Amino acid sequence: MTTKPSERIVVFVTPAQKLAISNTADSLGISVSELMRRAVLNFNATSEQIKVAGIVDRLRPPKTPDPLNAALKSVAAKAAAREAREAAASATKRAAQARAVPQAHPGPAASEDEIEHDTDQGDDASLTDDTHSER
Repeated sequence: MTTKPSERIVVFVTPAQKLAISNTADSLGISVSELMRRAVLNFNATSEQIKVAGIVDRLRPPKTPDPLNAALKSVAAKAAAREAREAAASATKRAAQARAVPQAHPGPAASEDEIEHDTDQGDDASLTDDTHSER
């Protein structure tokens, strides 16, 4: 059972060293990361320590969720759902109130019958003294 590498170690090198390491990895047909792992593992001073650390990682049980963190996530999810429901209810209520309130008009609209009776064929709109023009 192998564990996929998931930890990062940053190593600063000069541009010339980076080129040399990249060329070596390319010539071996492996990635720079794999070259660095192999180089460290073949370095006897730390090789045993790294092998032991790898065994410990494989034997370590998977992490269980933290109960406090799980409870906090649950409370946050419930609060978000409640806020969403309240916002939706408020928006629905505002929309219903907007439909129920009649729109304000400057005055009552005249019907077509009223318009016909108000105008007479003989009326001249240019006369202001209510006299009719003779035709």
